[in-house]
Amino acid sequence: MAQFVPRSSFQIPGTVPKTYFLGHHHAGASKIKTILPNISVVLECRDFRLPLSTQNPSLERAVAGRRRIVVYTKCDLGTDSSAARQSLKRIYGDNAVFWDKNKPATTTALLKRLKDSARTMDSLVGVRALVVGMPNVGKSTLLNSLRNVGISGKVAKAAKTGDQAGVTRKIGTAVRIVPSDDKGGVGGGVFLMDSPGIFQPYVEDGETMIKVALAHGIKKGLIHDEILADYLLYSMNRWDPTLYRRYCAPTNDVHEFLVAVAKKDGKLRAGGLPNIPEAAARVLSQWREGKLGRYVLDDLSENSLRAHQANIERPSQSMSQAKKHQKLDRKQTKESS
Repeated sequence: MAQFVPRSSFQIPGTVPKTYFLGHHHAGASKIKTILPNISVVLECRDFRLPLSTQNPSLERAVAGRRRIVVYTKCDLGTDSSAARQSLKRIYGDNAVFWDKNKPATTTALLKRLKDSARTMDSLVGVRALVVGMPNVGKSTLLNSLRNVGISGKVAKAAKTGDQAGVTRKIGTAVRIVPSDDKGGVGGGVFLMDSPGIFQPYVEDGETMIKVALAHGIKKGLIHDEILADYLLYSMNRWDPTLYRRYCAPTNDVHEFLVAVAKKDGKLRAGGLPNIPEAAARVLSQWREGKLGRYVLDDLSENSLRAHQANIERPSQSMSQAKKHQKLDRKQTKESS
């Protein structure tokens, strides 16, 4: 039998959008600028599976000048890559924090950093912190965890959460996560505010959009599930083709793969025919739960990191050019729908 050879590249379909910058993203970015004078610490959340793809340069520029902690969320879904942590630590040093909602110790450690900040600032009115990031990177989940650990007995959600982009639409009210000194806490306490996920105005790389869609960072349906499943198949073949061996032998054919999934997991139409859309949705759900490998999707090699950083520092497009592309993409989408 011939040895299986995975695809060396992935062909990006022309239907993949280049933007998801919505009205509430623009409004949220504008609101952040107005409240920044009262913010001392910014917690910038990024999905650990997509540490580069969920970095928003325009958002970073908006919060420039504030003390910043880069929090890599969903580390439980990217546990197979200790090398990724080392690479990111080299970039941000102690300002990089790896957070896992299932490991209370990581919440406690982050809370301690915020308490230390409060002691350093010694503010009588308390320290104000703001959580920012791209859509669905776990900002609200982080806020709830910090509140539950920081304020004893507070187990109710302070921020609404969900597995789709756009659950948080407005800047939240300040939530106390550390009590004041007279109540057993630190200084005037620590208050944390949630913010809506803010997408980049324009993304030149269609592969980045696919990866963000895989992580539920854009609205479901903007990129067809079959395309996402095909990209995931391409990625699994590069990582370890045995990840899906319960379905079929290694293959580069997404239709063959999805037919096998449909038959194995009972995603069938009348007459026993495979239901390909349901099979694709099943595959994506399995991956999002960490059942098809726990890997980092972004390339964190030295060359990739240098190219990524150079693009952030010297973007190939100005903001006005990005907005023109954004309008053009929207017009083309309407015409084709």
